[in-house]
Amino acid sequence: MIYTILISVVFIAELIIAISIIQNLIRLDKDIINLNNTFIETKGSIKDVCILARKISEQWQILAQDFVDKTKEESEEFLYKILSKTLVSLLILSLNFKFVNKIRKSRITKTFARGWSFLENMV
Repeated sequence: MIYTILISVVFIAELIIAISIIQNLIRLDKDIINLNNTFIETKGSIKDVCILARKISEQWQILAQDFVDKTKEESEEFLYKILSKTLVSLLILSLNFKFVNKIRKSRITKTFARGWSFLENMV
């Protein structure tokens, strides 16, 4: 009789454990089904997002190449401007020395300089 009671207690404990395992498996199965449905629903939108990301990447590549080309053109244009200004300045400077020497040696300039210095002394 004691064995029967002990066996029935063990059997009831095993039933309780089995029922809790089955309930947890059913709950886990529902969660997995919900997760699978979520993946199925988002599969299309994930594909759309990937296509959009690829298109954006292509546009960035085009814009980056345009930016590089524009920057090169602007830097070359800037360099040409500075170089041309420098060369023009040197040309004018070399011409001015010849021109200034001619003006200094002329009689009109000497007279004007004397009058200017006289005017400065008076003021």
